[in-house]
This record gives sequence, C-alpha cells and structure tokens, in this order.
Amino acid sequence: MSQPVPYDIPDNATDGVRKLLNAVREGRGEAVPELLGTLTDAERRTCLPVLKRWRTSTRNNWADGHRAVRSALRLAGAACCTGAADAAQWLADRDLRWALDDPAQLLAVLGDRDPAWLGDVARRLAGRRTFAVEEYPLIAGLVHAAGCEPPTTDGFVVGWEQSVPARGMTVRGTLRADPFLEVMVPRLFEVLEAGSDFQYSRADDPGWPDALAGLAEEGRLSRDMLIDGCLSRLLRGGRPGLVKGFLALLTALDLTEDERAAHTLTWVRLVPDAHALVAARAQEMLAGLDEAGRLADEQLAEVSRAALFRTEKKIVRTQLAMLDKAMRRTPARTDELLPAVAEAFSHEEHSLQERALALVVRHGRHASGTVLGELAANAGQLSHDLRIRAAQTFGDATASEATDTPAADGDVLPPVPSAERLALAPSTAAELAEETGALLHGTGTPAQWERVLNGLVVHAQADPEGLRTALEPVAARQTLSWQTDHLKRGLAIVVMSLMGAPLGNLDITQESPQDQCPHSALQSVPLVRAAEIGARLGADPLPFLLATPTWSTGTIEATELVARLAAYERSDTEPGRADLDQALLRLDRQVPPEARAAATKLTSAAGRRLAARLGSGGLPDPAVTRVVEPLRWRTPRPGVLVRTEAVPGYEDHGEPFRSLLGAHDPVGSPCECGGGAACSPHALALLPQHREVIAARMLVSVGHLAESDNVGEGTPVLPALAESGGPAGPATHLLMAYGLGARRVDEQLFAVDAVLVLAARGQLDAARLGSDIAELTRLNRRLKLQRVVTALREVARAGGSATVWAVLSSALPLLLRGAAPHGLPAALTLAADCAERCGARGTIPEIDELAVRPGSSQLAKQARRIRRAIEPPVVER
Repeated sequence: MSQPVPYDIPDNATDGVRKLLNAVREGRGEAVPELLGTLTDAERRTCLPVLKRWRTSTRNNWADGHRAVRSALRLAGAACCTGAADAAQWLADRDLRWALDDPAQLLAVLGDRDPAWLGDVARRLAGRRTFAVEEYPLIAGLVHAAGCEPPTTDGFVVGWEQSVPARGMTVRGTLRADPFLEVMVPRLFEVLEAGSDFQYSRADDPGWPDALAGLAEEGRLSRDMLIDGCLSRLLRGGRPGLVKGFLALLTALDLTEDERAAHTLTWVRLVPDAHALVAARAQEMLAGLDEAGRLADEQLAEVSRAALFRTEKKIVRTQLAMLDKAMRRTPARTDELLPAVAEAFSHEEHSLQERALALVVRHGRHASGTVLGELAANAGQLSHDLRIRAAQTFGDATASEATDTPAADGDVLPPVPSAERLALAPSTAAELAEETGALLHGTGTPAQWERVLNGLVVHAQADPEGLRTALEPVAARQTLSWQTDHLKRGLAIVVMSLMGAPLGNLDITQESPQDQCPHSALQSVPLVRAAEIGARLGADPLPFLLATPTWSTGTIEATELVARLAAYERSDTEPGRADLDQALLRLDRQVPPEARAAATKLTSAAGRRLAARLGSGGLPDPAVTRVVEPLRWRTPRPGVLVRTEAVPGYEDHGEPFRSLLGAHDPVGSPCECGGGAACSPHALALLPQHREVIAARMLVSVGHLAESDNVGEGTPVLPALAESGGPAGPATHLLMAYGLGARRVDEQLFAVDAVLVLAARGQLDAARLGSDIAELTRLNRRLKLQRVVTALREVARAGGSATVWAVLSSALPLLLRGAAPHGLPAALTLAADCAERCGARGTIPEIDELAVRPGSSQLAKQARRIRRAIEPPVVER
C-alpha cells in the first residue's frame, strides 16, 4: 500500500506561491495556468526548489490521484524553469510524464516565453529520441509558437510520421496542409525506422505512397528526391515491412523508361544482396530496360551472375528466363552472356541446375569454342546425372569427370569431439570469487558450475575467513529470489550460507521434495545439493564433493570415486546424501577391474553401497516405449513421446533423484507441470550415462521448437545429448527429429551437429531417424519437411551424404503415401543428390512406382534420378 507523500510548503512562501503550491499538491492542474499568471519572475524562481523536491517524492506516490499531482507538478515546474536546458529536462522527466498531459496545457503556461527560448527547448526535446517520438505534438507546438525551423532529429521525424493522418483526414490531405512537409519528407529516407506506415492503406485512403506521389504531381515535392530517396533506402535494406512500404512508393511513382534508365547502376547494385522482394523488382526494371535496348551486355552479365548466385529459386528462374530472352532476341550476345549461366551449375536446387544446362544446350550453337570450354570446365559442379548430360553436350572435355563412378566409401565425417577432464578447483579465493560472480550473473557449462561448487567447499574448509572476504563483493550484489534460474539459485544458497547471511526467498527448507514429477526433479537436484552443502559448511564441513565430475560431460570415473570415498573414510567424514546419490548416478559404464577390487575394501555404508553398484554392473537402463500423443486442447498437433519404466534400483536414492528415476508416462499419466523440462546440458549432466532417461523428459519442450521460438534456456542441448553416454534410443532420435525441424535456424544447426556426432560415434540409427521424421511430418504436420531437408542438407555438406541417404531412404516410403507434404520435392532432390554422391544401391518400391508415372513434375524427375542412381549396374557378359 502506498504511503502518504509529504509535500511541505515553506513557511516563508508568499500568498501567491502558497496558492500555486497548494493547487499542485492537490492535483488541480486546471488552476495552475491562472495562478502562474499572478506570480512575478522572482516568485516563480522561489517555487522551483520546492517543486524539484516534490518531483523526487512523486516516485513513491502511487496513491489515488497521483496522476493529477504529476500533471500539475509538470505544468508548474516547466513554467518556473528559467533556463531552456532546465525546462527541457523537466518536461522530459519520466516520473512526471506518467501524467499523460494535454500538450495544449503545457503550451499555454509557456506561451509568454521568448520565441528563441521556446525554439531552444524544442530542439533540446527533439534530441531525445524516445521523447520526441512519444510527445511529438508538444514539440511541434513549441516549434509553431517559436516560429522556427522544425528540428529534423530521428525521433522527431518518426513522431511526425506517426502523427499522420490527422483525425478525419486522409494521409494526402494531412500532408498537403502540413507546414513541415518539405523539410520532413527527405528525412523519411534517412531515418532508420521511418517509413513504417508506408505499407498500410484503407478502403477510403490509399495511404502514404499514393499521397507522396500525388504531392509530387502537384509540385509540392520533388519527384527526383522521392525516387532517389526511395532507391537509397532500398539499398540500405531493413525489415520486410519497411521494404514493402518503399516498394509501394516506387510503384506509386510509376517510373518512366528514362527514369528507370537513369538509375540502371542502382538496379544492378540491388540484385546481389538486397531483400528478395527488392531484388525481384530490380530484375523487373532491368528486364524492361534490356527489352528496350538500354542495358549493356556487361551489365546484364554482371547482374546475371549476382542473381544466379542467390538462393531464392524464383530469382534464379527469373534471371535464367531473362538471359534466354536476351540471347533469343540477339544471338550475337551469346558469347557475352552465356558464361554467366555457369553460376547456376552449383545451385542446391537440382531443377535450377537442369534449367541452366538446358539454356546452355539451347544457345550453345551460337557460342564460341572458348566459351563452351569455360562452361565445360564448370560443369563439374552439376549433379551427377546432369554431368553425364553435360558430357554429351560438351564432348570429351567433361566426359571423364562426368562418368566417374560415385564414391562408395561412406561418409567423411568431422572428428568426434572428445570429453575434457575437469580442471581443478581455482587455486585462490580471489579467483574462485571471480568465477562465482560470473556464474551468478551469466551462464556457464556444467563443468564450470561443478568446478565452482567444489571450489567453494574446498576453500571453505581450508580458509573460511579468506573465502568470505573474497566473496563479500559477490554477496553484496546478490539479488536472486525464488524466481531465479535454479542453477543460480542453488549457487546463491551456497554463497549466502558461507557468508552467514539469511537466505530469505532462497531458503528451500520449507519446500517439500516429495511427490515431484520427473520434470521438476531436474530443477530440484541442484537446489537440494546446494542446501545440503550450505548446511554442512558450518559445524561439519566437507573436504570436497564426491559428485564433482571427472569429465566435462558429467561422468565420474569409478576409480576416482572409490579414491574419494576412501579419503572420506580416512578422515571419518560422513558423505552428504544428495552428494553421494548424484555421484553414483554419474558413474562411468566402463569400470576397471581394479576399481571393483578397491571398492570391496571400503568399510563405510557409502563405500559398501558403491561396491554393490560396481559389482552389479552399474545402474541398469530402463525399458522405453514410443507413444503417440492423443489430440487434446493442449496438443493441437500431436507428437511422438517416450514412456520410460522406473530405473531398477531407483528406490535406493533420496528425493528428488527418486522422482527423476521413477516411471514416466507422458501420455497415460501426463505431469501437471505440462511436460516442461530444463532443456540444457546441465540436465544431461545429472545422468551422463543414461541419456534416454533425460531425453524422454525433454521431448515435450524440444518438440515445441518445431512450432515456436521458445528454446528453454537457449543452450545447445542436442550436441550435449549426442556426446553423452548410454544407448541412443527412441527418445534421443525423436529429439534429433524435432531439432532438425525447429523453426529457428540456430536450433536446426545444433541438431545438425548432434546428428554428425552420433553418426561419427556409430550411434545413429538412420532408419529410426528417418521413420521418426516421416511419422512426425504426417502427424498433423507436426514437422515441416522443408525445414528438415534444409538441416539435412547441412549434414550432407559436412561429409554425411551416406548418412542423409540412409535417413531419407527410410523416410520416403512413408512420405510418398497419401497426400504429398510440402517440401517433398526438396526431400527427393536431396535424396537423389546423396544417392549419387555415396554410390547407394538397392531398391525402393515407392520410388519405382513414382518413377514410371508419366509427366515431368519434379517428384517424377527426382524419383527417376534416385532409381537411376541406386539401381545395380548392368554386368556385361
């Protein structure tokens, strides 16, 4: 509840000053102008210090009527400021702008000021970008009152644009009557966010483009200025809405042929890098100029190379058609233009390569031998089937290369990233404090978090006072609460416990760890571990943590954990329950015989527990089953999830580990939390040798990547999953499928990296991944096939052509049944490319059926390519 704010009036205030101040603190803004008129300049100056104190007090005033008080205070203070700088500062104060004043009131109280002073205030306010946009009417009023030139700052220009049209008027009518028109319009092409309203129109108002073009016809605006400004703005680029608006203006101006020819160089410059819509418009202009005979051969060749290098299929098709028409009209231009076609030989779209080769075949008879030789040299960039066709066109120049048998030696994949041994704890308290502060206010890898946690424990036993001194600046900045990221909250618990400070909202002792779901358990583990560490820091400190990983993946070597427990026994230290549980869950699957033997010599309860775990072969893998989500209100696009049985022996662990290892049925018994889980390498580091358990709990969250930009903690979880240990089963492969179909390109690239790692480690089941992709594509379009193909193309480029072929050859039979999903031609094209590169062999009945269908659709063409590539070679007898 807001406390009353003291607005004290000085005892020595004159009657007029007292009346004004009373009106201000009572929020009677309507009385302020008249009361100000009764004051002398000296009395106004005496009011200002009081009003400044009150302005500070308004920050704590949220009581009823606070807006009225702010409004009256803003009016009175602006009128009492003598300097232009002070007045501008007062008017722009954020605490006072809550009032949402009528600009007319402010202009009324400032109306008696010198015009030069008013102009100075206007210029100062216009220099504040956000203020100038939001309170354009006030600044415009000051400019009118001052009779000065309007400022042309970025904020004022954007504010001016947003003020058009005036109520009840069209854009053209408003601009025609605007005195700022000639000054402001040229700036619309220079200010970054100006032109945002150009794309909009109404049934009764065609909007800005029509208005500006019409005013140019009336002579109010320069047509050359509009054309030059529009083209310069398109060269700068911008978001699609802005681009569409300036293109609309270009359309409204309806350039003559002479005007188009005068800007030929600009059209050429727009093609290589401009937005696709802009490049397409430039192509249209250049095509018209070429048909009129006003485009030089070297300019058409230059723009053709730029356009054919772009990825947009429509732009490439348009340029190939432009070249075709140009050479048909004038065959003598062939030698100058035909070499540019080779730029399309390397395009990732097979159909465009085919168009380019057909163009060469069509016009090659008019080309010189030198040009044909140059094209033949570039034909090696074509797909394998097109290289064979090129050999028939160019002869021996490409015959040997085109008919080479594709390599059949499999993939040449990037090397598998190796796990790094965890660095020792920081050697000094100062270094440890620095790393701790960095994690509390930033991000870090699981290895960095574990290293700092262990370092705090080690230094707390060795030199607690020195550690507290080093951590004082870190603790002073501590503002974390229960809402904070669970990793930071856990680390903050340890830091505040070390400092002997109250935990406040960080305290988890009141939170029950019982009956957690498998998802919330992922977040509870670091909190429970931190609370345990904090509780031991005082009377019963630990020498070090048992659960600190040996490797960056989170894995602990069995030999190392045996040695740690032996050291605990020698110092008669009782392990923490959560620390021991976490350590056991991180054990490596590879256990040397000497580690088992050494474990049998441990005598403590924890040692015997470790010996039993090592003797039994480690923590077993749970049974997993794929399940399809039913159609619910919360799942309008059902996906495929994984049910995991309870991990055998999970009852030996305390909470929250017991909940994490328990049975998980996301369809039969979905969690009340909605299935959200921490999608980060930190979750994988809890069970680094049982990735299927964690992957199954992440499926719902990662599955949303295919439909939204929400990426959880925004960390590359899929590469970490690929580098984890344990079987790569259905959950792991489903996560890869969802990742390949993610909306965001960076998430797709994380999935690409993960697929390459799994393939290099020999853990990728390509047939399973292909079936998952096909099933998820068919399930109410949960995955968009075009995105998956884009990601798989990156896998092929990285040396994984055989892997991609194996994935797609498993996906295509299901994808070819029923209605063709969007992106199927691209999938067939990529499959054909990969089959040709890796020398695949075999037969796919669905492909054979499609290949024999009549017609020249891309589906049929690519099916024939695949069949030709994979059919066994004919053996001559």
